[in-house]
Amino acid sequence: DIQSFVKSLSSVKNLLRSGGGYRLFTKGASEIILEKCAFIYSYDGRLQKFTQDMQKRLLRLVIEPMASNGLRTICLAYRDFVRGAQEMNQVYIEREPNWDDEKYIVNNLTCLCVVGIEDPVRSEVPAAIRKCQRAGVTVRMVTGDNLNTAVSIATKCGIVKPNDDSLILEGKEFNRRIRDSSGEVQQHLIDQVWPKLRVLARSSPTDKYILVKGIIDSELSACREVVAVTGDGTNDGPALKKADVGFAM
Repeated sequence: DIQSFVKSLSSVKNLLRSGGGYRLFTKGASEIILEKCAFIYSYDGRLQKFTQDMQKRLLRLVIEPMASNGLRTICLAYRDFVRGAQEMNQVYIEREPNWDDEKYIVNNLTCLCVVGIEDPVRSEVPAAIRKCQRAGVTVRMVTGDNLNTAVSIATKCGIVKPNDDSLILEGKEFNRRIRDSSGEVQQHLIDQVWPKLRVLARSSPTDKYILVKGIIDSELSACREVVAVTGDGTNDGPALKKADVGFAM
């Protein structure tokens, strides 16, 4: 019996009733979900605590190699809420938890697996990118993907080239660079980032909007930059609307 379905920026949660209690399944960006995991199954099926060293080893030996090959890595995990005697990875409850308290609910998870999913670059994409570049169009990738995955795909597409001086950032670093000490976005700080920026990974829809607005509002060029944006989800709405040209997929 599926009780609810919740989707956030980095994960999807499904809640099932189970023997008078509840089991929460979650899947999402591997490095984000793994940070919330406290338990994992060993190769022989034994439940064990998931230490920081084990997490770092999994990132280094499994996730980073897959991401560097252009795979999107997804972690699947769960947590049990029970009313009776509990195992070490279960939490005892007397009443139904507050499912809106995500910090409490999505915590101390048990990792089930990490999978790598390939979304191959279509054969016509590199040629299309080259046509844009020859026409004087700068192509940038703004994605929620892992940094290594984003760089691998951007390289295959020709958005970034080996040994060029392209700027490649994650959303967290992007925001650190463009905001002042009070957390406000400043145009002169954006102007230090966007000219060389080619890949923005682990970014939010807000990051995409800020980048589009920052390029449009910039006075670095003699003529105002004309910005076109592609988007395939409702979260891209603000950036698509702000752009001079919006391509909704």
